[in-house]
Amino acid sequence: MPLVKIEVAKGHTEEYKKKMFEAVFEGLSNALSVPRENLMQRIFEWEPGSFELTPGKSEKFVLVEVTLLPGRDSVLKKSVITEITRMLGKLCQIQPQDVFIVLHDPPKENWGHNGLQATEW
Repeated sequence: MPLVKIEVAKGHTEEYKKKMFEAVFEGLSNALSVPRENLMQRIFEWEPGSFELTPGKSEKFVLVEVTLLPGRDSVLKKSVITEITRMLGKLCQIQPQDVFIVLHDPPKENWGHNGLQATEW
């Protein structure tokens, strides 16, 4: 059950944001075989001037944070990063230098759904 937070500059169209959702989903699906019904994604848009980018980044810069259940090795995590980056390029024409991805994998006892701790699922 990955949780995805996508951060971008304000001003993108709804169609473009849907493509971003699709790109991240496809990347996770390719790398981890994540079914669509197990994925929650949200986009946060920052106002101009409220996010200081490093030099060389464009207006298409995207920060993607993916929170996953623990247990995946570094090879699988590398695949997640590679596939999300590739799909953002393919579907949204975002260059790799404009993609920053952070993976989080907190322990199962830090997850809860339907009133149950993940250790009880």
